[in-house]
Amino acid sequence: MLDSSRLFRTLKYLIIVLLFLFAVHLLNRPSYREKYTEILRSFKDEKRLFVDDFLENEIDGRFDGRELAKLCRSKKWHPENRAVILSCQPMPGGIGEVKNGHLHCIRFAIEIGAQLVLPRITRRSPADISNLYGEQQAKGQPLDYMFQSQHLLTALNTHCPQMKVHASLDDLYDRPSLLKPLPVSLNMLTDQFANIDNELVPVIPDPATARRKFDEVYDRELPLEGRRYPVRVELQTTPFVWPAAADGDEFRRDFGRLLRVREDVRMLAASGLYNLAKRFGVPHDPRRGIGHHEGGGSGSGSGKHGRNGTDTSTGTGTMFLGVHLRTEKDVWYRELGFPDYEAQTFYFFNHLESLAGDGLGGGRVVYLATGLLPGDDDVRKFRARAAELGATVVTKRDVLGPGEVAMLNNHLTWDQRALVDYEIMLRVGFMMGVVESSFAWNLAMRRGNVYGGGGGGGVGGVGPEYGGYIGFSEEKPWDFNTSLDPEMVVMWRDRYTTLYGRASRAVAMFNGIWP
Repeated sequence: MLDSSRLFRTLKYLIIVLLFLFAVHLLNRPSYREKYTEILRSFKDEKRLFVDDFLENEIDGRFDGRELAKLCRSKKWHPENRAVILSCQPMPGGIGEVKNGHLHCIRFAIEIGAQLVLPRITRRSPADISNLYGEQQAKGQPLDYMFQSQHLLTALNTHCPQMKVHASLDDLYDRPSLLKPLPVSLNMLTDQFANIDNELVPVIPDPATARRKFDEVYDRELPLEGRRYPVRVELQTTPFVWPAAADGDEFRRDFGRLLRVREDVRMLAASGLYNLAKRFGVPHDPRRGIGHHEGGGSGSGSGKHGRNGTDTSTGTGTMFLGVHLRTEKDVWYRELGFPDYEAQTFYFFNHLESLAGDGLGGGRVVYLATGLLPGDDDVRKFRARAAELGATVVTKRDVLGPGEVAMLNNHLTWDQRALVDYEIMLRVGFMMGVVESSFAWNLAMRRGNVYGGGGGGGVGGVGPEYGGYIGFSEEKPWDFNTSLDPEMVVMWRDRYTTLYGRASRAVAMFNGIWP
């Protein structure tokens, strides 16, 4: 028999173990776990908590690589002893073009069963933003210049283990056969481009033939008897040629999330969004993404509440809008067909005027995403006109603290600063942009995927019933003039985003973007 002291000790330990097991049981129940989490959160600093939540949660929820894994399993891969290694020319431009160019690189590597050298980025001239190739270093900047390479590597290693990934060509210095690559353009992989909305656009109509076409080029240019392994193939810069919908809606929704914006920039965006929310009383929970937005579903906007503080039925409270104004000098030098300031703001202010006319006045805040400085003429004119319509305009420099603005100005390049705009614009209540911009298209389609306004990113339904991609219909006027109804010059519309304008380039972007 146990003496009384030993019995007491045994019972004491038994009670502790039982209490521990009971606590674990409770914490595994969602209701108790959530309450416990909220109690712990209450001890954290409010802003730090907001920033942490922002960094831990993307608007799309957790990355799901099942469709990527399925695609990789379906392809034929070159064995190590006959390896093909794909490198891609460094991609110039802003996040819209660079992101999609890199995704084309990764997608093509999967298609031809090749190993991958992480794609790089060409940095534009800091003295002249219209000079996209201003950097002297021919090989460009590493992926981390804009994105988180570790996130990409982890996702590929987990969901596409068939693909061997090399951080840089420098890691392959001892392979002389790689010095002279086989240049390939996606344009070489099709006999004709696609006819979409009665427009011939540079999009491959049948991607199923791409592998066969590549094999033909490969065998013709590098005959087997003289081939030296490993072989390097270099893909030319073609950011919107692959038909992104060809692999299915689920793959298209997920694939773009391989490239996540770099962490320090996301921290700046989180801080700016917190400051904006506190200053203007905009309700925003950075943990809330897919399936948690107000007024969910995929209708045309009949729900009462919009995302993050936009009440679309009464307009009560603060309305949080985002406008992408694209009038910086580089768009004029590159002759991309962008409308000028008057045309862009004609669209945007028409929408603000309609809100005022519907009695939705006062209290609106407009986040202006632009590469212009606060003192530039277009920004000053925009602020003044918006103020007449009862809206307060802020830019990233208005919502960041002094030290953060210094970091923005002194440690980030022009294109890196735009990443702050990108992260904040993902979360505005209602967004407007123009169809000539790949930045705006990426935002519109990603927001449509998450918040339900555009069905399957626009591909699951078209028109007022579903929202999303409207297309390039013949009845829309071509030439801009102020007698037009701006709401009829639209190529994307859902409950949370409208893209104004009409451009054949936009057809290629919609069909070629992984948001």
